[in-house]
Amino acid sequence: MAVMVYEEPGTVISNPDYKSTGNTVKLLRIVLTKAESKFDFGYQTSDYYIRGGWITISPKTFIRETGGTIKFTLQKSTNIPFGPQKHYFNSTIDWSYFSLHFPPLAKEIAKIDLIEAEPGTKNDFNFFNIKLKDPAKSDLILS
Repeated sequence: MAVMVYEEPGTVISNPDYKSTGNTVKLLRIVLTKAESKFDFGYQTSDYYIRGGWITISPKTFIRETGGTIKFTLQKSTNIPFGPQKHYFNSTIDWSYFSLHFPPLAKEIAKIDLIEAEPGTKNDFNFFNIKLKDPAKSDLILS
């Protein structure tokens, strides 16, 4: 059976529904095309640290269909370094926007998990039951 992937120009899912282990990073948008699956995030620094702390992403981060076992590993990141490198903030009110890029997903997949570490802590960027099939939040990319 052939796997159907997203056709160009693709689909954008804005503010998708999900569950997360932390509360400082927000999944803002998903862009699904036949070339890649891109996840856009916003991160607000914490007042726990004097200058807002730092962020990094594990190069072992992956996505998988919720309840599935096949892992699609992170291919690249934009505006967030792979660990052990870190991006340091200047204040407790800084924001960072970054993207994680994965292989393309099959159109039939309805929910996925994005996992930085298993079992994970509140500091890991773990997202569960990310809903990909939501007509109210999905739009076709026009060009």
